[in-house]
Amino acid sequence: MSASGKRPRKAGAYLLYDAVLLCAALPLFVWFSFRRFVFGDRSTATLSRLGRVPGFVRDERATLLLHGVSVGEIRAMRSLVSLLNTQRPDIRLVISSATRTGKGEADRLFPHLDRTQFPLDLGFACRRFLKAIQPQAVVLMELEIWPNFLRACDRYGISVAIVNGRITEKSMRGYRRVQRFLPQFDRIAFYGAQNERYANRFRTLPVPDEAVEVTGNLKYDNLDAEPHLREGWSAVNFVGAPPLVLGSTHAPEEMEILTAAFADARFDEVSWVLVPRHPHRAEGLLREIRALTANREVLLRSNYQDGRDLKAGSILIVDSIGELDAFYGIAFAAFVGGSLVDHGGQNILEPAACGTPQVVGPSIGNFAEEVRLIEKEGGLVKANNVVDLLDFFALWLERPKAAKVAGENARETLQDLRGASQATLDALVRIGIIPIRN
Repeated sequence: MSASGKRPRKAGAYLLYDAVLLCAALPLFVWFSFRRFVFGDRSTATLSRLGRVPGFVRDERATLLLHGVSVGEIRAMRSLVSLLNTQRPDIRLVISSATRTGKGEADRLFPHLDRTQFPLDLGFACRRFLKAIQPQAVVLMELEIWPNFLRACDRYGISVAIVNGRITEKSMRGYRRVQRFLPQFDRIAFYGAQNERYANRFRTLPVPDEAVEVTGNLKYDNLDAEPHLREGWSAVNFVGAPPLVLGSTHAPEEMEILTAAFADARFDEVSWVLVPRHPHRAEGLLREIRALTANREVLLRSNYQDGRDLKAGSILIVDSIGELDAFYGIAFAAFVGGSLVDHGGQNILEPAACGTPQVVGPSIGNFAEEVRLIEKEGGLVKANNVVDLLDFFALWLERPKAAKVAGENARETLQDLRGASQATLDALVRIGIIPIRN
């Protein structure tokens, strides 16, 4: 098909995309309007989603917009933001997020910077948003592909880069199918990938090979950002040996592990800390575990009085948010959840940063590269099932020196993997996303 034939097809695709998005967004507008006029909710969330940036005042510095879709991506940019603040104070940073929780995390982590919500991907909203902020360039965390936003950036001559980039095999196939209708990837100037596997996937898309570079995973640099990851945390007093921690668990992982452990004499005096991935499950777990055992103390974190001793064999269920890494810091060893069920596993980097030996199950697709690297250096072990998991725990309890070595191996592996923030900043300067200092 000729170029003139392609243009109407692509214009039609954008019209269809806008129509579908408007229909999907209409209930949201109705709900926000209802809250505003009935309950007097004067929040700026609705205006922000429509591209308005209340209270934003430009200054003489070049502006760089850094966008993370939600909490995880906002946290991932911490080390890069810190480096930019230190090395490039001549650049004004603006942080955006697409979710309320992401915006709240940005408010918590970056109170000294401008923060706003990202607009819905409606053409007029994106144009209004970019006109208000007037960024010289946009940096998107991991992979944020919004056709109208990229189209607006292209229209205004705003360079766009992906950093900490990752793309799954499934996403790659989907993007390749829609690329001919909604051209997107050729509007991104740079792809800073976490590893070579992701870089190769980006290269299968219609972008020049020279636009793709492995700059590393920013998460490794961020693990030093919270002091208690290194110093430990002692608000809960466990009598005897430190507890075993089951972190970011999904049903039925906790009950399967504890049911087997309560029938195993090797764990009679062992204390446990359970940190379910979804804290609302905590009270249900409390009832289930109390029904399973009558001679162990079982309580919620919210009912624990700081400083009180918990006797050996106690079980603490964490029903709060934000304390998991602290409990990893005092654990004897840990199991990282989402890996005994078909979920793909949760974050293994936090226990590794604490120097805590860890066990994961067979489902580790979400962190396959990280598991491979840390396992290779002896920093974690993989269990096929609950029986294997308890055998690994028991072996470490019998040989605490071996457990300590495993934890140190994990921490040292992470030390060797740091440096993505500086590599990313250097690449952004080299390709002109960030201007060379005058």
